[in-house]
Amino acid sequence: MRVGIIGLGLMGKAMARGLLDAGHGVYGFDLRPRACREAADLGVTVLRDARAVAEAAFPLVLSLMTSDDRRALLWGAQGVADVLSGGSIVIDTTTARPEDLVEDHGRLAEAGARLVDACVSGSSQAVLDRQALALVGDTEVNAAPYEPVLAAFTRARYYLGRSGEGSRAKLIVNTVFGLHRLVLAEALALARDGGFDLEVILDILRRGETYSKVMDRKGPKMIARAYAPAVARLEQHAKDVDLILEYAEGIGADVPVSRLHQELLARALARDAGPLDNAAIFEAYQ
Repeated sequence: MRVGIIGLGLMGKAMARGLLDAGHGVYGFDLRPRACREAADLGVTVLRDARAVAEAAFPLVLSLMTSDDRRALLWGAQGVADVLSGGSIVIDTTTARPEDLVEDHGRLAEAGARLVDACVSGSSQAVLDRQALALVGDTEVNAAPYEPVLAAFTRARYYLGRSGEGSRAKLIVNTVFGLHRLVLAEALALARDGGFDLEVILDILRRGETYSKVMDRKGPKMIARAYAPAVARLEQHAKDVDLILEYAEGIGADVPVSRLHQELLARALARDAGPLDNAAIFEAYQ
């Protein structure tokens, strides 16, 4: 298949790598010249703009930050929606507001194109390792034309039926990811203030029933306070927690721990940790 990717950041490049390894042609674009150069080095055919990618490829995969980014891409200055033909499929992997996704799904449907939320559960490294999951707001039957694309960079696909359900499920999953990191950061900070050797404490946590993969991936970064290169940035998760709280409020769910998490993220962001790996939540305890 000739797959298009718009947004060639950490996740976009990781997905491109999986698609290339699976034998697909990949055409891409990013507003940032450096991201385009790095993608080209991987083997992505970088085109002049997003419209050119939409014209050259099927389906089109979006890897953006927010609903506003998607709307600007489709109906703003880049005008990608204008070049989508009837039957076009746009796979949006962005973690964004579910209600916006549903609205945009309806707007594209009026033009005969499909917008599908296929959120990726896992970091860019998990995508590279083929350990990520796809949470899809569609049925398995309707997904048949683009399932090989998702299969190229995820190990399992969950088809949740309605548009927007993939985005909502991603917020639930990201609640767990974020709180795992937060709990580890707090435990290590407690151990540090108690005068313990953090390497020893981390080894204890890894070997007992307290174990989770976050200890392998984030623990050493926290102990060393070394957060580069980023696998997933702290500022991205701060955005996700804002969305989690908004979702919870909309359905009447009580999430007091996530409210506290938002406060601690703000503390870490105030220490300029936003662009760093999300293990930098540990900076909230400095």
